[in-house]
Amino acid sequence: MRTSHPVKASHPVKAFHRVTVPFHAPYGDRGPLTWGQTAIWEVLRWLPPGDASLNLLTVCEVEPGHDVEDVLAAVRALVERHDALHTLFPRDDRDDRDEGKPVQVVVRSGELEVAVHETGTRNPATVAAYAGARLRDMPFDIGGELPLRVAVVTTAGVPVRVVLAMSHMAVDGWSLQIVRDDLRALLSAPAALGPPAEQPLGRVGYETSERARLRERRALDYWTGAVRELPRVWLEDLRQGGEARQGWSEIRSRALSQAIRALAARAAVTPGMVLQATVALLLGLYKGEDDVALRLIVSTRFKPETRRFVGAFNQNALLRLRLRQASFSGFLSHAGRAALTAYSTCEYDPVRLEELVARVTAERGIGTDGYCFYNDIRFDPPAVPAGRRLSPPEYDALLDETELVEPPHDTDQKGATFFLYVHELSERAVLTLCADRRFLAPRGPADFLLDLEWLAVEALHTDAGPLRLAEALAKRRPG
Repeated sequence: MRTSHPVKASHPVKAFHRVTVPFHAPYGDRGPLTWGQTAIWEVLRWLPPGDASLNLLTVCEVEPGHDVEDVLAAVRALVERHDALHTLFPRDDRDDRDEGKPVQVVVRSGELEVAVHETGTRNPATVAAYAGARLRDMPFDIGGELPLRVAVVTTAGVPVRVVLAMSHMAVDGWSLQIVRDDLRALLSAPAALGPPAEQPLGRVGYETSERARLRERRALDYWTGAVRELPRVWLEDLRQGGEARQGWSEIRSRALSQAIRALAARAAVTPGMVLQATVALLLGLYKGEDDVALRLIVSTRFKPETRRFVGAFNQNALLRLRLRQASFSGFLSHAGRAALTAYSTCEYDPVRLEELVARVTAERGIGTDGYCFYNDIRFDPPAVPAGRRLSPPEYDALLDETELVEPPHDTDQKGATFFLYVHELSERAVLTLCADRRFLAPRGPADFLLDLEWLAVEALHTDAGPLRLAEALAKRRPG
């Protein structure tokens, strides 16, 4: 491990130095992209030059008793453990698509440069945030640069934080937690760490099998039928050659979390399922449609060998709900069955899917690419006590605590008309919404989040079905 000369840096770190960490993985190989990698590539190629918004960042605290050499050895073992962390994605010039679709090349050996930042008298968290911004805010050269950047934060020479920035081409949000957990294990009890999960090239083997192709055909058939029948409002692009008019809002609500968890306990389902169903219901009420579609971003780790898969693995599921039930309990039963159908039809080549959707919508005369997305980014949601049915005064007290903020985002979600992120759903619900203002007009993202909170509480108190809830919403927000 070679140490470079110190490098001057601006506030809050006066200086840092770099260390070169060599790695030697068990093997090297190359192959086509997985379906999950292809999905991310399609987003990356759409982003403007220099955009780093999809880069992922995590910070791992270092327990006392380790020196910098221990941390660097753990980082090296982490890289060697997961192929995704030492894979390049050079473009394949033989591909006939514009710019050439990448292939994945697993690099057997190489070097990783690690920045070491000394805190001095500064707060370690502040220095870690600074180091993280340096690593994350520059786009990765996925064809020639390892998809991992690392910094170690030290206090008086003792490591206290490890900062990891990764390209979304290599990992997804679920992987981020796995990588952090594995680094902690490599520092504390490496012998207890089991073998790694399936690697991306192993996934390619499955996706090119006849079994996977049969699963893909079933998924494409389901999407074809849905896209032919769904109201155009769930498919149509509002930009019409112009710019999106997206607004952002975030809610932090104990009342929403309590109501969702109480509804989940009553229906014997997960709070996450109740929340996504309630979001779809409110969308239907807003648009006056009883046939609703949400694109769920799904971590398709359905099997034991992929549970701790590190790589880009997300795909879209299409949740389709019909709002024709007499009670909210009946609606949740329908939503549970619809969710199972959506999850069982979400593995496919994403390019083939989008070509299919474009063809079917063109046949209908719809300019497609405007979707409603739902992205639950919680990792292994914690077990929390079930919510109970509080009295109306108790809920009123909780509603008074609700916070609405404008998050610091200004990115275009690829023309999406609606994009909801679920950050937390335990003692409080934390949701961020990006929505095209024309889609929700005359209301806005903040109105939708407050109405979602109201809807969950109203459904808990009354068990009303979609029709009665529509009437109650009209009274709440006339016009």
